[in-house]
Amino acid sequence: MDKIQMIPLTAAVGGVAALALRIWNLRAGFEEDTGLPIPGNQSFPALLALLAVVLLALTAQSWRLSGNGNPRFPFRTQSRLLSILPVAGAVLLCLSGAADILEALGASQDPYEYAGLIGGETVGMSTGIQLASGALTLLSAWAVFECALACLRGTLHGRAIVMIPAVSLAFRLVTVYRIDSVNPVLQDYAPALVALLFHVLGFYSFSAFTFDSGDLRQFAIAAGGSVTLALCVLADKSDYISTPLLLLGSAAALAGFLVLALQAPAQPANNP
Repeated sequence: MDKIQMIPLTAAVGGVAALALRIWNLRAGFEEDTGLPIPGNQSFPALLALLAVVLLALTAQSWRLSGNGNPRFPFRTQSRLLSILPVAGAVLLCLSGAADILEALGASQDPYEYAGLIGGETVGMSTGIQLASGALTLLSAWAVFECALACLRGTLHGRAIVMIPAVSLAFRLVTVYRIDSVNPVLQDYAPALVALLFHVLGFYSFSAFTFDSGDLRQFAIAAGGSVTLALCVLADKSDYISTPLLLLGSAAALAGFLVLALQAPAQPANNP
């Protein structure tokens, strides 16, 4: 099995296994009355161990890639089949952004009220923040679709486009952390935060190829990790339907661009 198949396959198989362990953790690792972790339960340590093994496997496979040069974006391809994953990711991101905007427009909350604790219960995103998040996600969908088209036509109109998904996901990461950080149970929300972090790193690494400073090894690790974690946190209950769509869409886009990067010819490094 060649590198184009092995790295994404490892990430996907690891993600399915992590999803199974996360389901076990959520069902057996918390007390029903208080929601606190059950002392001595091994479901969460088992999940962490599996994720560590998958990350090590991705790192080992990625480090075998050629260090003599990296591909430059656009990752030129004549195969429309290879562009399916990025396009599918763009569609999911579009649905995620639309869901946030529609939900925000239907909310009765003060648009300028920040998330916090009211009456001991967690309040989610404010209307304004959710609208902003949805708009940024829609921009990300357009950027991912434009990058997928660039790989087919061989030219990209505006290099700054590739930075949009990283900025959008960083905004979402900060927003989610503001909401979830009041939760005393770290096991409850940590996987989702780490998943968002890997997505940010993945798109940041991806954008570097546009500026002739990309590192295929780093990108493979970040993109593979984002796929694994996106599948893992599908088991988590979310107050927003946009969240799983966002994670799956970003993971599909990163996986697609990774496959395109792996099949693209390496260029001599252009670093000072």
